[in-house]
Amino acid sequence: MDEKKILNGGYFPKELPPSFLTKDLADNIDEIRNQWSAFFTSETTQRQTETRPQFKQRKDELYAKYSSSKCVEYSISKGKLSRRLLKIPNPKHFIQVSNLVSEKWTEISDIFSTSEYSTSYPIEEVNPKKRAVRTFSKSVQDLRNAILETSVNKLYQVKLDISKFYPTIYTHVISWSFLGKDIAKEYYKKSKTELETLIASGDNNAILYKYADSLDSAIRACQDKQSVGIPIGPDTSHIISELIACRIDLEFKAKFDSIDVKACRYYDDYYIYVNSSDEADAVIKGIQKILNQFQLEINDKKVEVKEFPLTFENNWVTDLHRFEFKETNVSNSIKHYFSLIWGIGEKNYSRTDWIFKYALRTFEFGTTPIPKDSWKIFENLILKTALIQPAILDIVTRIFLNYESYLGADSKSKIKNLINQVIKNHSSINHNFETSWALWLAKSFEIEIEQNIAKQVIETNDSISILILLCMDKVKGLVQGPTDYSSIENNLKDDVLFSENWILAYQGIKNGWLTPTEPDLISNNAFMNILYTLDVDFFDCNLQLEVYKKIEKAEIKQDYSSAESSPTEIKSESQEKKEDEQKIVFTAPVSNLL
Repeated sequence: MDEKKILNGGYFPKELPPSFLTKDLADNIDEIRNQWSAFFTSETTQRQTETRPQFKQRKDELYAKYSSSKCVEYSISKGKLSRRLLKIPNPKHFIQVSNLVSEKWTEISDIFSTSEYSTSYPIEEVNPKKRAVRTFSKSVQDLRNAILETSVNKLYQVKLDISKFYPTIYTHVISWSFLGKDIAKEYYKKSKTELETLIASGDNNAILYKYADSLDSAIRACQDKQSVGIPIGPDTSHIISELIACRIDLEFKAKFDSIDVKACRYYDDYYIYVNSSDEADAVIKGIQKILNQFQLEINDKKVEVKEFPLTFENNWVTDLHRFEFKETNVSNSIKHYFSLIWGIGEKNYSRTDWIFKYALRTFEFGTTPIPKDSWKIFENLILKTALIQPAILDIVTRIFLNYESYLGADSKSKIKNLINQVIKNHSSINHNFETSWALWLAKSFEIEIEQNIAKQVIETNDSISILILLCMDKVKGLVQGPTDYSSIENNLKDDVLFSENWILAYQGIKNGWLTPTEPDLISNNAFMNILYTLDVDFFDCNLQLEVYKKIEKAEIKQDYSSAESSPTEIKSESQEKKEDEQKIVFTAPVSNLL
């Protein structure tokens, strides 16, 4: 695994608007590391005109200043009422995590192979346009097939998941995933001298323990030295969580091998298969004991024990697959389809985000094209759907980019109303995804926002949304009236470059959009100054979502009943995107689709 691949494709969460990038960091990583090493070595080994106590104090202050940082937080929907908090670590400390993961990728992959249950362990992605890693199961269909094959000789299904897996992982158990708990504890008890002696002698366990301890320290440095939880968002967190989960799988199999338990695991969701209710009860208690050793717990609310036959796919998924868009009247089909998905959302109120995402992929990828004379009814319905559940705003943005030639003044007026409503409803309660994507929708179609809306965004203290607002204001001129950023600028001082607002502080100052209280704020931070002098950016106002099938104004003029091209011909143009569609459709929790 190339470290640059992790930094370029596996650093920032995929849920961010497309203006956020880490390519510059990846391209310059060698020079960044060389310059930082030269600076730090010089500062910690060379006494100047200081006394010994002064030199020691300066070194201690240097270590303290650069030893840890806080993550940018980005809240996304997790159902209608709950949230998932994604995190963006500071590059100063994340590059150490990425370096360590790439260094031992072979050993890490070997640990993944020890699990007979995991269908979600990471595999290096070969497509440079995608994330650094992907899951072993490419789609829901792969997972479903694995579950069916695993359960074929069993009568009972036990379905459970680990409660708050990522946020409650104890980072010190990373060494357990490499060595097992007992061996790791043996090496933990050894003195530093003993450990170094064993490493020098070629003791592989000592080498792995020292490595795991370094990885533990690097992860904690990314989150202000906290040892509970790992940042959700970077690919490295998927890798680390699977290391721990695969070790749990191994211990679970050893414990229940005598009764031939079968199982599949996808991330933190377990599907366990046994032959009796007594065995089901035993495995629930057994896995809870194992999880307790790792300081984890079962989510009691999601434990299910069922005897076959049982439904292995939600009825609404079947209903959506059955739906056919009529060639004779696309407008009616569109209305019927949205009525169907709204009805499903009404019955599954807490899951509208991923139900709507699942249902709208067919329009996003152009699998179901919208004729020009059906656009208005589609536009009204999708805007209403986005108002109901703004977690689909990224999909809505891509669909509107696909059909940009269809958008008139009336369309933009409706989009503006949606943007205003979303920001008013969600900015005050720190719904970062909804606020940032509403702004990105405005920026994408050059829709001005009022001064009061800009003020609401500034008050969120949300780095992601405020950077987009600055782009709209300072570059695109899409904010009406003068905007007061003084509340942000007043906080651009002290250790803000290692705070939860690091990306806003760095990029806002670098682009000349914000004036810091301390004029030399970046130059006084040696690491960030290296990035600054190498012209490393984390935000580009001009980037945009990939458009899968750009619809030109005259391409689809009528319903299929009177179109010049047959429905089959129209659909064939998007077949090349079919593989991507399969991979992206199922970004919702897969367990909920089964």
